[in-house]
Amino acid sequence: MATSNQAAWKRLFDSVDRTVGSRLNSLAQSEDVATVAALGHRAQTKVGQLSERASRRVLHSLNLPAGSDVNRLLRQIALLEREVRDLRKELEQPPPAPPAATSCPGEDG
Repeated sequence: MATSNQAAWKRLFDSVDRTVGSRLNSLAQSEDVATVAALGHRAQTKVGQLSERASRRVLHSLNLPAGSDVNRLLRQIALLEREVRDLRKELEQPPPAPPAATSCPGEDG
C-alpha cells in the first residue's frame, strides 16, 4: 500500500512539474524578472537607508549614540591599538649597536 501511495504522489508531482515547471523556468529567465528583482533590491536598500537615518535622528535627539557613532569609535579604537602595538614592537627591539670606534694613528688609546 505504501508503494501505491508513493507512486500516486510522485505521479501528481511529475504532472504538476511538467505543467508549471517550464513556465516557471521561462519566467525566471526573463529580463522582466531581473528588472523587478533589481528594483526590489534598490527599494529595499533605500528603505534601509531612510530607516537608519530616522533612527539615528531619534537616538541623537535622546542624546544616545547611534550605530554609526559606535562604528566610528570602534575604528578609532582599532587604530589606537595598532599604534600601541607598533610602539611596543619598537620598544622591544634592542637598540642598534653603536658604530665601532676607530682609533686615529696619532692618538693614544
